[in-house]
Amino acid sequence: MSMDDERGIALVLALFLMSIMSVLGASMMFLSQTETYASMNYRTMSQARYAAETGIQKASNFLLDSSQYAIPGSVADPLSKYDRTVSPVTYNGQPVVLSATSAQASNYPVGAVRDAFNNAFNTAPNGKLTAGLGTLTYTAYATLIAMQTFESYGGGSAVVQTWQITGTGGLSGSRNATVEVVAVIETPKVSANSYAAFATDNTCGALNFDGNVTINSYDSTSLAGAAVPTMSSSGGNVGTNGNLSISGSVDVQGNLYTPRTGVGACAAGAVDALTQIGHASVGGSIVQLPTAVSYPTPVVPAVSPLAATGTINGAAGACALIGLTAANCAESGNDVTINGHGSTLSLPFVTLGSHTNLILVASSPSAQYNFNAIKLAGGSTVQVSATSPTQGVIFDVVGKNPDDSLIPTPIDFVGGTFASVTGCPSCSNYDASMLQFVYAGTGEIDLTGNSGAATTFYAPNAEVVFSGTADLYGSVLGKRIHNIGSGNIHYDRRLQHDFWVAGHAMQASFSWKRY
Repeated sequence: MSMDDERGIALVLALFLMSIMSVLGASMMFLSQTETYASMNYRTMSQARYAAETGIQKASNFLLDSSQYAIPGSVADPLSKYDRTVSPVTYNGQPVVLSATSAQASNYPVGAVRDAFNNAFNTAPNGKLTAGLGTLTYTAYATLIAMQTFESYGGGSAVVQTWQITGTGGLSGSRNATVEVVAVIETPKVSANSYAAFATDNTCGALNFDGNVTINSYDSTSLAGAAVPTMSSSGGNVGTNGNLSISGSVDVQGNLYTPRTGVGACAAGAVDALTQIGHASVGGSIVQLPTAVSYPTPVVPAVSPLAATGTINGAAGACALIGLTAANCAESGNDVTINGHGSTLSLPFVTLGSHTNLILVASSPSAQYNFNAIKLAGGSTVQVSATSPTQGVIFDVVGKNPDDSLIPTPIDFVGGTFASVTGCPSCSNYDASMLQFVYAGTGEIDLTGNSGAATTFYAPNAEVVFSGTADLYGSVLGKRIHNIGSGNIHYDRRLQHDFWVAGHAMQASFSWKRY
């Protein structure tokens, strides 16, 4: 075969390969350019989204900061101006809106609030951010989706709101971009008594159990009379904003809730979740809270101008010492019965001794009795007289003397008890909702001796000390809680559905879009 027939084939192949390489080179250049544009688009979109999220945060900070925004309910901003039966909530027939953008008009009853929200975005340097050679802008408007009022535990009316915030972010420069972000910020109402024990302090040993203590739970809903509840080996949950320290033979039959993490030795600069010594244990899990839990301080009652009673031994003459007439007070044997007949009574520092029984008449909703302080000794008792399981008593402690000086130990149960319900066969002696001790101050609640009962303690700023042998059926909340005796804590799960406080605001939903 002649080789002349293949003359010039190398040139053809070279040209063909050059063409392929040219196409590949052009493709790579095009792909590189496309990736560059895609990266630029992603960057500008991300910057604009971050700007929109800045608008969300700015609006959230305004609405959740009491120094900038006061929740409706004052004389200047009465709840009567709002139609809370619809969603969004309306004012003058239109949705309630706070706006800092011309794209959405404001509609809020108080002009000062409208102006403050607008200024939070449109007063320099607010509303703008620098991004390289470009400038980011952000703005937002907030729509009131829902508003609910309820009686907050510890006294007073509370209001919780749900806001839908729409934030807009933009980037101006060589390539413009605009992103809209929508978030829902909700403040829920939460149970005031969610735990067997909760300590609001954020330090080591804020919640401290030492000895032979078991923490579990029961449900008093279906109980009556003196029927003893069946204990569950779960549901005895405890919580703290700081550290739980347990030693000895403590058995927590539930979870530990805390914003802290880690187990081991606790130090002031490194507060962990749990410190265990000996045979002490937490049977459930350590559940990390997203943030510290803040319980509202109860409303402080007015101080009774009456002087302390001294020790009351027996009922004779007790009503006069307490400052009550026969219309609100009765004496029989060792029983002193107080009845507010639907009105709140203001009482002095009362000390009971020698098996004296203080009986408080319940009502529905709960009857309230305000004491400057209370001390039980000598086998004395505090009891509740009720006719229905729907009734109860709020025992509100002021913690001050008539001269306004503080009482160091405003609740002192060194030798008495607060344990029974009388006059109501269908009521349970283990129903912790029927007797509620509320205290706003920073003094000490002393539960030494053999005192014990079904009750709740709500004292978010107080030191609570257990050092006796009797069990507590119910729930206790304090700043710091120390149980160094052998008294168990049995959590009444029905409390989860009875009393409420305003909880932490949280983000309920989040979405975004580019346009």
